[in-house]
Amino acid sequence: MRWLPATLLSVLLVAAAPAGLGQSVELGRAQRLLREGKAEQAWQLLSPLERQHAGQPEFDYLLAVAALESGRANLATFVLERVIVANPGHVAARLELARAYFALSDFERAEREFDFLARSDPPEQVRSLISRYRDKLREARPSEAAAGRFSGYVEGTAGRDTNANAAAARGSVFIPSLGAELILNPELVRQADEFAALGAGLEYAKPLGGSLTLLAGGDLRQRWHDDLHAVDALAFDLHLRLKQRLDARDGMQYTVRHGEFDVDQPRYQRMQSASAEWSRLAGERARLAFSAHGYRIRYLREDARGSSSNLFGLGANAAYVLDAQTRTVALGGAFIGVDDAVRNRADGDRRVYGVSGALQRLVHPRVELFVSAAMLDSDYRRTNPDFGLTRRDRVLDATLGLSWQFAHGWSLRPQVARTVHRSNIEVNDYRRTETSLTLRRVWD
Repeated sequence: MRWLPATLLSVLLVAAAPAGLGQSVELGRAQRLLREGKAEQAWQLLSPLERQHAGQPEFDYLLAVAALESGRANLATFVLERVIVANPGHVAARLELARAYFALSDFERAEREFDFLARSDPPEQVRSLISRYRDKLREARPSEAAAGRFSGYVEGTAGRDTNANAAAARGSVFIPSLGAELILNPELVRQADEFAALGAGLEYAKPLGGSLTLLAGGDLRQRWHDDLHAVDALAFDLHLRLKQRLDARDGMQYTVRHGEFDVDQPRYQRMQSASAEWSRLAGERARLAFSAHGYRIRYLREDARGSSSNLFGLGANAAYVLDAQTRTVALGGAFIGVDDAVRNRADGDRRVYGVSGALQRLVHPRVELFVSAAMLDSDYRRTNPDFGLTRRDRVLDATLGLSWQFAHGWSLRPQVARTVHRSNIEVNDYRRTETSLTLRRVWD
């Protein structure tokens, strides 16, 4: 990015600046700093003012250029998207967005923005710059395909769970087939406990040429409880994903996964899955996706093997930018599935229906508020011989939290999650609330 001539950047800034720009002392000073190649100083000047002036096109544009030229390309993309959503024809902002994608090695998006600019009959200086970047793109793609890229994270969590063993509150349950009240083992009654967890993940992305990218990675997570060591858990997941860009708006993604989940001792649950997803960008604000999934779920411990099943489902998801200035995004989804029991499960096969929704909003330049809710209905097909009922379950999940990016690559996330599991068979009916604080470090 440093090969961009400072004189050309100055021309672009002057061309993009509105007539009233000189009326602001801070913006005028930032503009001069950028012309002098002092991007870091411009960033330090403007970034504390973002909360006050975010959404003002002239401020956002200069803030984004300062971020980009000072090595903060990822932050620059967020700010530039605000400008473009408000003014899709802002040529200078689109040019800087293309340059930001290039700096992030997101060559597909960079090429898409350069193509859009080339079709918009830009000024000669911009056309010349587009040509130079296209040359750089052609040079970068072979080296990108040869090298690939790693990304990863580590995180630590501490919290409290009001129902760490996901159990019913009552200490006994009436069994109609026995005609008696059964006293439950204390381990099967709700117990609260504090917990700590560590997690890590690594992913490698390898462009295969053309429109294909292969990604491979894994995640590992360990959770410990202060008192309830019987529910300490270790989980790991491996995935292989193939992404295909169909055109400027459409893409496909194919994923296979293998996961293991151990509780207190090895070999509790194993799951393999395969999925395919088609997605489309709908204008500047929306994204739609439709997917098909297949899961092979096997419980390996003797007392749980009867719960093994094969699950097949279809899903639909959408995301829409409600307000680009505050990065307010609404997300929604729906899922239907058929869960076939393979080990003579007492409740038989089931049909699954789910809906979900979420809202994300920037409440401070580095603090994001998020809230989500989901509902999953399970409609079983066989009468349970012990209770004389056909089981019906409804799981309600809700999460509220904040994500604070207090430094580059570092975030702190406090959150509260509530689960209500309703069932007409009372031994499966429970409630739990989990409060946690997570420190996360990301490398990309």
